[in-house]
Amino acid sequence: MSTHGWAALAILVVAAILFLTRKVRLELVALSIPVALMLTGTITDASVALAGFGNHAVIAIAAVFVLSAGIQESGVAAWLARLVERLGGSSETRILVWVCTVVAVLSAFMSNAATVAVMLPVVIAMSRRSGRPASRILMPLGFAAILGGNLTLIGTSSNLLLSDYLERTTGEPYGMFDFALVGLPICAAGILYLLVFGRRLLPADSQVDASAMGRGAMPEQLLARYELSGQLVRLRVGKDSTLRTKTLAEGGFGKDYRLSAVAMMRPGPFGERWSQPSPDVRLKKGDELYLEGPEVEAWRLAEATRTRIGLAGGKQVERVLDHGFALAEAIIVPRSSLIGATLRELNFRSAHGLNVLAIWRDKERLEGDPSTQALEAGDTLLLVGPLHKVRNLKVGDDLLMVAAPRDVRDFRKAPLAMFCLAAALMPPLLGWAPLALSALGGALLMILTGCLPANRAGRYMDWKVLALIVGTLPLGAALEQHGVADIVAQALVEESSVLGPVMVLGGLFLISALVSITSSNAAAAVILAPVAARAAVALDMPIAKVLLAVSFGCSCAFIVPFAHQCNLMVQGPGGYRTKDFLRVGGGLSLVVAVVAVGMLAYLAR
Repeated sequence: MSTHGWAALAILVVAAILFLTRKVRLELVALSIPVALMLTGTITDASVALAGFGNHAVIAIAAVFVLSAGIQESGVAAWLARLVERLGGSSETRILVWVCTVVAVLSAFMSNAATVAVMLPVVIAMSRRSGRPASRILMPLGFAAILGGNLTLIGTSSNLLLSDYLERTTGEPYGMFDFALVGLPICAAGILYLLVFGRRLLPADSQVDASAMGRGAMPEQLLARYELSGQLVRLRVGKDSTLRTKTLAEGGFGKDYRLSAVAMMRPGPFGERWSQPSPDVRLKKGDELYLEGPEVEAWRLAEATRTRIGLAGGKQVERVLDHGFALAEAIIVPRSSLIGATLRELNFRSAHGLNVLAIWRDKERLEGDPSTQALEAGDTLLLVGPLHKVRNLKVGDDLLMVAAPRDVRDFRKAPLAMFCLAAALMPPLLGWAPLALSALGGALLMILTGCLPANRAGRYMDWKVLALIVGTLPLGAALEQHGVADIVAQALVEESSVLGPVMVLGGLFLISALVSITSSNAAAAVILAPVAARAAVALDMPIAKVLLAVSFGCSCAFIVPFAHQCNLMVQGPGGYRTKDFLRVGGGLSLVVAVVAVGMLAYLAR
């Protein structure tokens, strides 16, 4: 091996140590690799060292992050989460079956971490209602998300990187569902293991770590905490109502009856249209208004205007939240300019576009009309309004947001989001356009159609993953160029004399899993793709089949919490220790390895 080959190997070892110890940020280590390769003369062409910035796979991965965010923001994922909640019931087995199945399907088209983020609060709420410890469900949730990433080309970043390498090597990339032929049996076997054996090894006495849930809150938690289901009044404008053709201001809702309209539903030829009505909106027959204020005032309005009313109830409140409205909590901080004033005096609703449904003081909810209460330091306000207005609330020096909306449930955009996803996936499926281009177009559609607000798109980008890919791509090229990949591949081929291709596939799977655990699945895919290609040529096996061993090895990240972001996300809320991952994940890793290597050996014959 040449001097430059040794230099490339040394850079790989140093980077692996830094990745493993986490003493330096992963992004900094990764982005230092191209610089180190240039300084040592291992790579002399700057375009090669910086190739990651213009790589098609990097563009596709970034676009997939945006597509995933659109699916999450539009409520598609939340709708599936609610479906799981309804179907799961109280049986642990039934809950696990539905959670694992839906999570695996979601993570095939969303980033694994986004899938866990959507399902995590739902699963915790399910565990509370069913009386089952969250620790019995959360680890299978995280593992199912990782398994689901094996089903499609866009399921995980390593699949996209291997597809890009395959296209550069053979001229033909992987198809959208080429991974499913082996990924589906892996996913099925993995979920079966979790249901039959893995669940017996899970701890049953751990408690949910509330701090690990972040500053967000599930709507049902706020509904229960403030008894909101009994606070909203539902008013329906009928044919005999004197409110027909009147505006809210003319109806005297705020002035005469001290009521404010939280939301309005107006039926139309193309479905329901929901909005936060302004005082000048003119009411029509069939309009439904959700009002906040004293119940006695609502009854007085109903009698005076011959209008039907009733308490909204839990299901109706859920309907409001399903159509672009959100709940949040905010605390009045000491020395706030709001102290001593009432919400009515502050004109809070007009200033912020939000209603205050309740005020919590000294661990008790204040009775009476919230708008007439003089505010004090430490008061907690329950806010409701359009999702974008809740998110844009300028808290400044007056308010501290303690429970921002985390369960995005504006289902109105769900059909558009599914159209954007189809627009991104269909062209490569039909051979009309490469994935990077169609995914970029789908991502732009997500933003242009409003499925994902433009100012939130950047928040869903996993910049760490992108930096790792950009930094390690030239390292993979250097290992290939200076013969390191040939040496490793030859060693694997020589060892295959006893067991044949199974030994090579198993070795690639194992090495990929180890590199993935110590760095990331993206880095493992970049570094080991050339090794797999050289081994395939030496054994006269299809390169596409051998690269799949690397792909599934990269996703075998179950035995330690830091091996995958999904593991870290469920560790705190589930109260898991490292030995819990080792105990449950060790068996799952063995199952995945046996199924993956066995299936690939059979297909490669």
